[in-house]
Amino acid sequence: MKKIIVNFITLLNTLFLFISCNKIMPLNTENFLFNSSSSKEIIDYSEIKNNLISNAIENMSLKSKIAQMLLVSVDGACNTENISLYTGDYPPGGFLLFKFNVDSSEYKEIKSFADDLKNTYTSKNQIAPYISIDHEGGDVNRLKKIFPELPSQEYIASVFSLSDAEKIYYYHSKMLEKIGLNINLAPITEIKTVENKKFLVDRSFGNRKNVYEYCNSALWGICQSNILPVQKHFPGNTNDDTHTGKSVIYSDMDTIKKLYIGPFQNMRNKNSSAVMMSHTILDALDSKPSCISEKTVNLFKENTGFDGLLFTDDLTMEALSESGYPLKKAMLEAIDAGVDVIMLSITNYIRIVDNIINEIEGKEELIKKIDKAVEKILNWKIDCGLIKLNLFSDIPKLSYDIEFAYSEEEENSFWKYHELADKLLENVRNNN
Repeated sequence: MKKIIVNFITLLNTLFLFISCNKIMPLNTENFLFNSSSSKEIIDYSEIKNNLISNAIENMSLKSKIAQMLLVSVDGACNTENISLYTGDYPPGGFLLFKFNVDSSEYKEIKSFADDLKNTYTSKNQIAPYISIDHEGGDVNRLKKIFPELPSQEYIASVFSLSDAEKIYYYHSKMLEKIGLNINLAPITEIKTVENKKFLVDRSFGNRKNVYEYCNSALWGICQSNILPVQKHFPGNTNDDTHTGKSVIYSDMDTIKKLYIGPFQNMRNKNSSAVMMSHTILDALDSKPSCISEKTVNLFKENTGFDGLLFTDDLTMEALSESGYPLKKAMLEAIDAGVDVIMLSITNYIRIVDNIINEIEGKEELIKKIDKAVEKILNWKIDCGLIKLNLFSDIPKLSYDIEFAYSEEEENSFWKYHELADKLLENVRNNN
């Protein structure tokens, strides 16, 4: 009997120790507990993250929130001598680099340029802007002086295996990452047809089968890096260049769903990528250009299940003004349509925000849409390291004062992927 009692006491002690060691203690904050009424207090870290983002948005001015939606251009060629002209109490969401910005063969020059763009704002405890670029391949390559060749999408679909396509996009994405960039406005997810081949030329993977297979390979390769791919363009393009004029698709809704929505359906990593809306008008649905059309945005989301970041194409292009939408009107329509990122080939974003703020103040529905867009943008910025999420400090918080800097290790890694991309392209060409 004594032995049984001793064993029972030992068992109770063991259970006590087990429960004590496995109880998850809450952080020192009252607002971030999930299911705290249960016997074990389990912390939902995604809930903490969402609450921190909501608090950040509540403390942002309306001007600051509008600016977070803007993807703008930047002055300077591998230097930041003009950046100080366009800083204020709030940063833009991000910058789009063109060839003249990064026309250098020196790694340190381009990396320092990207870092300085971010540090200009983070040194003031402001949110870091992302850095984006068009790196489709073929003729659309802003980094030719320092990157190895990336063939056009048409060439890749005709010569590369799906496995090698994935690798080449992965290597180039890692190089973009190591040089300080965050977003690649690629790949082109459009089927090439007689209606758009003069505009697309070799920028598409080609027919329906190739677009589906090679876009998936490209996205899979890019998403293994810390680069956000932006598929473009929905609903697509015609042979009319939207940079210089109006573009209209006259297909019926069945054809639209099959030919234009189809390529964006069932993509791997669908919500790990973003999508860019084109200026082309869907005549069967709306008279507005797609990137500012709520009907077209809803059609896309409802038929694809897409919930990632949605970009406009550049709102300064002629297709908008020729359709009756000057810049201010186009921006308001884009926000109302439910897009998240507004692209503008303009450097002075402060002037743009000042120009539009009076049209938004007091309009609760527009402000709700802005808040939703900023929530998605901040969420992604946390995931890619532009905002620091401190979950395990005494009080969880978001930190903006991150310093971006050159490191020899990062440069060595850049040249390693450079060599891998070079060798892969050489091997593919030799084998063909």
